Amino acid sequence: MRTALRRPKIQTSIFFSGVFRKSPPGPDPDARIGYCASKKLAYVGYKCHLVNSTEDMTVLDFSVTPANIHDSKMFSPLLSSLLSSSLSDLVKEAYGDNAYDTNRNREFCNREGVKVSLHSKEETGKHPNNPRSAKKKSKKRSKIETLYGIAHENLGFGAVRVRGRWRVVIDTSIVFTGWNLGILYSFYTNRLEDRISLKRLLYKN
Repeated sequence: MRTALRRPKIQTSIFFSGVFRKSPPGPDPDARIGYCASKKLAYVGYKCHLVNSTEDMTVLDFSVTPANIHDSKMFSPLLSSLLSSSLSDLVKEAYGDNAYDTNRNREFCNREGVKVSLHSKEETGKHPNNPRSAKKKSKKRSKIETLYGIAHENLGFGAVRVRGRWRVVIDTSIVFTGWNLGILYSFYTNRLEDRISLKRLLYKN
């Protein structure tokens, strides 16, 4: 277990989210029934638990599970994997919705020296009990969620055309590799604002 993190001048915050990856109709022995609370929708398929940078939305790590695995259970494994990699010194702060806000996850972050900015249950809903802190966290999260909503529609983040968990993992790896290459290209061409639009990025000057 790590006891301390070195802190360089350049750091990043990380954002946890669940990207729903649905399987096509038909039997799939690995798929399970899941529920999307934001859409009030039950589905059969998989869930991709995703960690990305809040600065440029680079995908840092992910894990594909059956859809019935709760988001909170994948928080510490993904963060632990990230902290044990060469990117560990860049990690500064963790954002996420209240699905990740558990005592176990907060204790893990405290042990690893990562600032916790997860939405608590008191900071959610139309009339949160802590509106000031809720607004500050929502401002960061809404930026990411909006861009992923666009990517979901434009780049097909919401569906896979294969069956079986490991095939879904491979398919998702290809999608995120392409996503990161687009971000890298937009960064080196000084057009980071176009990173979620291949049309603007590749075909417009």
